[in-house]
Amino acid sequence: MSSLKVGMVGFDITPRFHPTCGAWGSTPTMTELDMPLLARCIALEQGDCRLIWFGSDLVGEPVKGTDVFRDEIAGALGLQRQQVVWSTSQTHSSGAVPGSLLTGSSICDLSKQDPEFMAAERKRFMASYVEAGRQAIAQLQPARVWAGRGFCDTISYNTRFPMPTGGVKFSRHHSEGLQSGKFFDPTIGLVRFDRPDGTPLGAIFNFCAHPATMINDRMISPDWVGTARACIEEAIGGAPAMYCQGFCGDVNCYHIFGKPPQAKRTGARLGQAAVEALSTLIPARGEPLLSEFRTIELQCQPMPSRAEFEQQLAARQAFIDELQDDPAATWFCGINVPDQLNPEQKAAFVEVQMKYLREGMRLLEAGQSPRKTLPITLGAIRIGDVAAVLSPGENFTETGSVIRSRSPFVHTLICGDTNGLFGYIGTDEEIERGGYETDSFWKMLYIDGFRLPLA
Repeated sequence: MSSLKVGMVGFDITPRFHPTCGAWGSTPTMTELDMPLLARCIALEQGDCRLIWFGSDLVGEPVKGTDVFRDEIAGALGLQRQQVVWSTSQTHSSGAVPGSLLTGSSICDLSKQDPEFMAAERKRFMASYVEAGRQAIAQLQPARVWAGRGFCDTISYNTRFPMPTGGVKFSRHHSEGLQSGKFFDPTIGLVRFDRPDGTPLGAIFNFCAHPATMINDRMISPDWVGTARACIEEAIGGAPAMYCQGFCGDVNCYHIFGKPPQAKRTGARLGQAAVEALSTLIPARGEPLLSEFRTIELQCQPMPSRAEFEQQLAARQAFIDELQDDPAATWFCGINVPDQLNPEQKAAFVEVQMKYLREGMRLLEAGQSPRKTLPITLGAIRIGDVAAVLSPGENFTETGSVIRSRSPFVHTLICGDTNGLFGYIGTDEEIERGGYETDSFWKMLYIDGFRLPLA
């Protein structure tokens, strides 16, 4: 069996700022730079198997849009789509890549855009990925694998706070979230690739928490991921380190709606914990190199009746009316919108769901049936003793923990937000509980049309 070969490069994907249309020419609310957005590319090869794996400071794009990115890169590099793996950190301060449906910020009007500027930005963006892939392939060389894990339990918490009367509150405060006693995963997954002479070639670090410190901010930033990555790269002699997000559907970082200094403090905590763990990594086999992808169908909940749609619409309109008298109102239909939003932003948040409900009523009147299942393509990469589980979902963190405990591999990376953004995937218990992630999130027509929540 031939030995594993690895090539790894880092590159900058920071957007330019349009004078009136903001970052990328498509995100007018984001007008300043806090820290550069970076991406990392790993080329893996053994025998006839070759994979190109990107990890980027981006919010992520729905699966269809991500497939466009992967196809373009694969075509330029003479590969197939499944040989290109696309992971994003899910930073909420990346702005909207030209053509994207998702901004990374909380509320942002994407209608104010400069098409010519955006086209140039997208061309520059894609060219950087193709060139990075070429460089990583050109640098392929025999590599030794070291793997292990660290722990950091001070920067994250489970956001789903069960309410005494049933249902769940989206907790946006670390101290409150910890009181729920609900599970969050402190595991830092670590893989380091060394050259035959023992010098570091690059690394992967894997952790589970939304980078949402700077959500709804005017600044472009990788959030806490950037500082954590810098700590690790300094410890491995400046070699590139790639971040892969975990199953973070119900886990947030210490601060939310915060500022750059808070993001940097959070990142420093994670980075220091990861650096301490680097000295404990153990040798791992690097062969065989294998990948597997499989598409499954997830069952959806039943279609509501017209009366149920009307009831849900009326309840949301009542909340919008309430905002006229009480701008501080936050609760509607078992959901608490962020109290950091102004009344207009809260109303816009609710209007997104009302458009969905009206579309559901239109489907009923037209006698059309929505999809009863939703396809999702899951994947796995094997690097000898190391496995990486790949999901486009924002799966709940408990699912990742169960997978790791059942995995037959010595080391298992749990990688969500990979190969697109499918949506939140809760556990059965949490779907029964309801809440934003398992119900309200699915009421967004612009992501993939009319989708019923997962059953």
